[in-house]
Amino acid sequence: MDEKLLSALGLNAKEIQIYKAVLKAREIRPALLAKMIGIKRTTCYHLAQSLVEKGLLIENTSKRPLTFSLAQPSDIEAVLEDDRRRLAAREKTLKRFTTELSRATAEDSYPVPEIRFVPEEKIEQFLDSQSFKWDESMLKSDGTCWGFQDHTYVEKYSHVIDKYWKRTHKGIYLKMLTNKAIEPAELRMIKKYPRRQMKFWNKAMHFLCGTWIMGEYILIVNTGRHPFYLTEIHDATLANDLREVFKNLWPLV
Repeated sequence: MDEKLLSALGLNAKEIQIYKAVLKAREIRPALLAKMIGIKRTTCYHLAQSLVEKGLLIENTSKRPLTFSLAQPSDIEAVLEDDRRRLAAREKTLKRFTTELSRATAEDSYPVPEIRFVPEEKIEQFLDSQSFKWDESMLKSDGTCWGFQDHTYVEKYSHVIDKYWKRTHKGIYLKMLTNKAIEPAELRMIKKYPRRQMKFWNKAMHFLCGTWIMGEYILIVNTGRHPFYLTEIHDATLANDLREVFKNLWPLV
């Protein structure tokens, strides 16, 4: 028997020795097989068992003591058929795995947007509690809150604006377009907080809601008419694209 052929089937040197010994004897007891090769009986038995698992030997347990004999071509064909079935099943499983892996990595790279709706009575509390999170996200991008602010927000929530700018990080800036010529309430805010910059955009007279982009977060704020509401969207991709829109609009206004 060609040892290269046996090696190509995945047999190591000891397994080749055992197979060749069984090939010569046709049928042999483990004790005699171990003696022929010169290894311990337990070691010999385990190696022979590995050849049984590979379909090359047959363990005759009906005999006492048990013996090992050569697998016949028909036996090996049955092993090959089992291997084909296992390979087909493994291929099917791996395809399902790759599909799930692609989905999982896609979700890591492009997470599903998270949306929160805040009714009027909870807006102030929400702005106060979540602003630290938005600041942290902005500082990881360009440190600027971009967007559009409906003029009614500063009229209704000037005390919230004051509270925010008195404690916010010094690296945070705001650059907002607005839909009303800068009025006294807004002028006071600009004077008090130079990092808070506003520009009147006369082409935006029909805007009804504020849109703020803060890092990976987008806030849509309606303070034009009751009931007021706020919607927070956590979507890094959409926030990035909207930020680019307002950054490019800013020098043109």
